[in-house]
Amino acid sequence: MYELLKRLLLGFAAVFAVIATVANASAAGAEGKRVAAFMGPTQDRYIGALSKSFETTATAAGMKVTIFSSPFDPALQSQQIDDGIAQKFDMLVVQTISQRAVIPALTRARNAGIPVILVIAPLEGSDTSDLYLTYVGYNDTTLGDLAGSAMVKALVESGRKTAKVAVLAGIMSEGKAPMRDKAFHAVVTKHSGFEVVVTEDVQWNPAKAEQAAGQLLARFAGQGGLDGIYGMNDSVANGAIQAAEAAGLKVGAGKTDIIIVGGNCQAPGIKNLEAGKMVATVVQLPVEEGKLAAAKAKDFFDGKKPEKMTYLPTELVTKANLAKYGQPCSY
Repeated sequence: MYELLKRLLLGFAAVFAVIATVANASAAGAEGKRVAAFMGPTQDRYIGALSKSFETTATAAGMKVTIFSSPFDPALQSQQIDDGIAQKFDMLVVQTISQRAVIPALTRARNAGIPVILVIAPLEGSDTSDLYLTYVGYNDTTLGDLAGSAMVKALVESGRKTAKVAVLAGIMSEGKAPMRDKAFHAVVTKHSGFEVVVTEDVQWNPAKAEQAAGQLLARFAGQGGLDGIYGMNDSVANGAIQAAEAAGLKVGAGKTDIIIVGGNCQAPGIKNLEAGKMVATVVQLPVEEGKLAAAKAKDFFDGKKPEKMTYLPTELVTKANLAKYGQPCSY
């Protein structure tokens, strides 16, 4: 009974802390609010562009932004978040490096009455919903679904009745990559004769992607070869293209070509679409994600409650609409 009462009291305390925070935010507005953003390595093109966009937009709205960067190190990120709590920032913006490891730190932020906005990767499970105000970003299930649809369409249009497809994935232990992989598999394998034969975890690393693709091409050469490769971002997909060309294989949309689909619409992908070496990528714009996260922060400080999941719109990028996305995707 004592433990139950203790948990109830802690829960009430957390709720009252959040209510007090909302009330204070509403009264003061965004001007002068101190916001800490906890991101992965900002030398990464996507993370760097998002961080800069968020900082620029939030600063223009009167907020004071401090960016903390971590080399995909969950322990370091948790320590940084604890430091942010100790410094009593008015808000935390967090790219969850590890969806599991970050929960204790976010729990401490909640108990301290500090609101949290998540970017890039959401938390999983309904029992974590009280740890953040909103997730701002893209729906990775949708991204994987679109990539799968593009792959199937290109394989069918090339005249193939059967196909072996490989996936070069981001970090598969948790987070974005498993969601994309699951959705991609579901779409491709619905088509009779098409199969996803392997998913390789290349940790979003183009050099690892090129090496893994080379090994996969050699491995499946005696089985008729690979028909398609999905690189979860365009830099990874570019590694697959380089490996194929180094092996003397042609990439493109023809019946005997290896069909390449990318993601995140990055500069290498735009160049490969222009050259006909890739059939599609998927819209994911870090600048827009940063702007929207800053807008949601301002809304909160102005007393507005954001929706729990704030998804940005996305679509496939192909040669047909390249003019629309060539510039914004070239980050």
